[in-house]
Amino acid sequence: MPNTTKTPAALRRWYLLANGSRAQAYVKRAEDSGYDQIRVWDARAARMRDAELGEDKPGRAFAAAGVAHRSAMERDGKDDSPKEHAKRDFLEGLAHDLAAALTAKEMDSIAIIAPAPVAKAITAHLPGPARRAVTGEEHHDLSSLPHDELFARLDAFRHRM
Repeated sequence: MPNTTKTPAALRRWYLLANGSRAQAYVKRAEDSGYDQIRVWDARAARMRDAELGEDKPGRAFAAAGVAHRSAMERDGKDDSPKEHAKRDFLEGLAHDLAAALTAKEMDSIAIIAPAPVAKAITAHLPGPARRAVTGEEHHDLSSLPHDELFARLDAFRHRM
């Protein structure tokens, strides 16, 4: 049975730590110091090499003698590799899960702590109400810090908000 007691908004704020392949959501503990991890997302395919995901290296096309070499692959500035597809799918799914948690009233607001491209991608996929629930953003990858250092960084971030 879900907990129906009303908690202060600060306790219903999720702190999302994310990078391109992993994310964890934390919530501040009500009674004592520290944070509790409440959700974990993992996309193993976003950490694999492109070759492991089935992509071959692009071929080379060479012009007549004396002309500069260039790749046969023309890109429009967007990486279209299988690994990048996996990252984009992961971040879109993560945003969808966050919006669902907001709709289900599991949280009131969210603070995103992620590298800038990851934070932008997550925010871009959030629908309007969920986007307005983002109360803070910091561009760092804290996903591999030990818990005590992570909690200290989250406390510092929380006090700046």
